[in-house]
Amino acid sequence: MSGKRDIVALHGNLGTIADWETLGLDRLRTVDLWEYSSLSLSTFAEVLATDLTKESEKPILAGYSLGGRLALQTIADFPERWSGAVILSAHPGLCCVEERIARRISDEIWAKNARELPWTDFVERWNGQPLFRTSFFSNDKELLELEGRRESVARAFENWSLGHQGDLRKRLHHFQVPVLWITGELDEKFTRIGEEMSAIFPDFRHEVISGCGHRVLRDRSAEVAGMLRGFSEEILS
Repeated sequence: MSGKRDIVALHGNLGTIADWETLGLDRLRTVDLWEYSSLSLSTFAEVLATDLTKESEKPILAGYSLGGRLALQTIADFPERWSGAVILSAHPGLCCVEERIARRISDEIWAKNARELPWTDFVERWNGQPLFRTSFFSNDKELLELEGRRESVARAFENWSLGHQGDLRKRLHHFQVPVLWITGELDEKFTRIGEEMSAIFPDFRHEVISGCGHRVLRDRSAEVAGMLRGFSEEILS
């Protein structure tokens, strides 16, 4: 394939493909995760690396938050499939069994709430998490429009819980192509994780966006778009 490589992009939890499409990138292929949330982490990774990207020759895989975790699972399972990866505000997996159990319990509660609460109440609880207090974009319109897909949202909490994902750090050592990791300066936990990932990937760059929290994809879409353009051009050079 000549020209710019395809960028296959995965949105975050309670996100939509519009989160990526606002970046205005060429050759961007978005994946609507809500169509696949009935799959396990490993099965989704296989579907993404085969059927969903079969027309692309070694694309760049990008993912934000939940989508970033799914991207990490996929490059761990299929490291030779991709020419690079862009990971935003994501977690490579919990090291402690007790933490994984606690996270599964927490996500089961979120799944129950997604199914049973009035949707506006659910959205308010979601946006009220400490993780989002330093972010400026709440995406309320998109969140409210997901009410008709609440079962798919609930399944994502159940099937793609961080509690079901193993610690991927050792397996990610085998990913030899470039990785761009992006976090917000005010998102201290995920910025610290990004710093730690420099010891994992052999070809790695961590960009920290100043004055920004967890929702880097929407809070600083222009900066993220510029970083992705530069990254894809470097891979082809």
